[in-house]
Amino acid sequence: MLQLSFLSLVLWGDILVGPFQVAEAEPGHHQVCVRAAMAPDGHFAVAWVDSLQLPEIWRRELDLYIRFFDPDGNPLTEAYKIAKMADTNWIHSSCLEMDTAGNVVLVCEEVDRTRVDDLDNHYIRFQRFAPDGSPVGSAQTLVPQREIHGSRPIGLSLANNDEFAIAWCARSTLGYGAWVQRFNREGYPKDKAFLAHDDFGTSVSFKHPQVALSDAGDLVVTWYEFGPPSYPRFQVFDAEDESILPWEPMGHLVNVNDAGSRVETYWLDNDRFVFFWIGRYVWPRYIVGRVFADRGLTRYPIRRLVRDSLALTWPDPAGRFAVALSSDERFAETHTRSHYDPDDIFHTWQHQAGALGRIVDNEPWRRTTLFEYTPPWGADTIYAEIEGWPHIQFPAVGVCEDRIVWVYSRFNTDTIFEAFAMITDWDMGIGVAESPIHTASPIQLSASLNRLSYDVSGSVTGEAKLTFYSADGRKVLEETIEGKGTWTPSPPSSQPSSLPSGVYFARVEGDASSKTQKVVLIR
Repeated sequence: MLQLSFLSLVLWGDILVGPFQVAEAEPGHHQVCVRAAMAPDGHFAVAWVDSLQLPEIWRRELDLYIRFFDPDGNPLTEAYKIAKMADTNWIHSSCLEMDTAGNVVLVCEEVDRTRVDDLDNHYIRFQRFAPDGSPVGSAQTLVPQREIHGSRPIGLSLANNDEFAIAWCARSTLGYGAWVQRFNREGYPKDKAFLAHDDFGTSVSFKHPQVALSDAGDLVVTWYEFGPPSYPRFQVFDAEDESILPWEPMGHLVNVNDAGSRVETYWLDNDRFVFFWIGRYVWPRYIVGRVFADRGLTRYPIRRLVRDSLALTWPDPAGRFAVALSSDERFAETHTRSHYDPDDIFHTWQHQAGALGRIVDNEPWRRTTLFEYTPPWGADTIYAEIEGWPHIQFPAVGVCEDRIVWVYSRFNTDTIFEAFAMITDWDMGIGVAESPIHTASPIQLSASLNRLSYDVSGSVTGEAKLTFYSADGRKVLEETIEGKGTWTPSPPSSQPSSLPSGVYFARVEGDASSKTQKVVLIR
């Protein structure tokens, strides 16, 4: 079977703690929508939604639980049920964050499903936990009575300065907008909620917000423009909620001419942040990454990281994947793969897979193959179908510098999803034969005396930025080039230039790649 190669990969890696059930489920209850977060010392928290099967979907009971574990997977607490405003309400769309001291913030959406005709029946709720896993106070409402929009409607980020920020998509004055607000660790607002963009009419719909809060107080907010056209967009704000980048009414594009997906966002330090998203204009689709420096003012090349033809949910702009980033700038990615029997296409089952990488010279690079870490196909593998509909659950991951926790929901023979976790080190995937992703650069350069020949027609937009640097590293010229052509130091092939004789380095930057060429000028 195909799965054996992936199983051997897992066995070659160092599994610190084998798969264990996160908590005992009540009969007939599913454990789904898992989330994970890990502290630098390796202890971690797992949150999940408990779903009771009922015949009427609008009356299905949903509850949210959280449990804490030590670095070896031993429970530190019992499963804790988040208090709801009313027993009839749904709780879902949770976000889980842990700071370096182990403090935890859990945010979720609570919906009064008895009022399905009332759009303002959504609440964003908050619960804080101490590093030992004990709840601090009771659950409280952060955002009351709003129509929260989208399948991944909330983003959360907890900084190490006793603040957290949330982003959500809801109705604005004229249409749907991406909102953001800061809170202190106790859940009290530090500012007023504000839109991350201009207010637009009902023809504009924004979904899938995410937010990252740096320890210096800067905010990166991302959201998805649901079109056509459809693009992931972002904006960066300082600690006073003022835009750091030149203001774009719709927000800045994460990538030009790529529909993309929900963007996972993380600060690397107080100057740099990184985006991960799914590129959706190629097949098989890729998870890609991009680093920004100077608080968003400098963009580095986009790198393709993970390609998977069995990630059948990646066309969904909600971004069905998860990434966790360690303090030494390594990252772990995970998602669900869908297999089927060639002799029976209705025999379909899912496995959770992952890949590991690192930020190197301000670019994200994958350092392992794609591997499956859940048990291989066997007698207990069944088609995940509930009430006549196929269901795919998505995994979560948490990391520190010496270990990783992978959390997933597995469909058992009683047709119930159960939440499991396993703990590994960072050596997963090493030694397994699979060619890493190498893509030829779409930028072609060659130089001769007083001349630079270029071809950027293979880039996404057919254009690129040309920058000349002097031998001592000073930027001396910058312009945009298109298609195939030749640059010379005088018109009409370039902007008027008075560059003196000397040795220069020409850097050409496209959407996803760059190239540098030495050029000698003699006037």
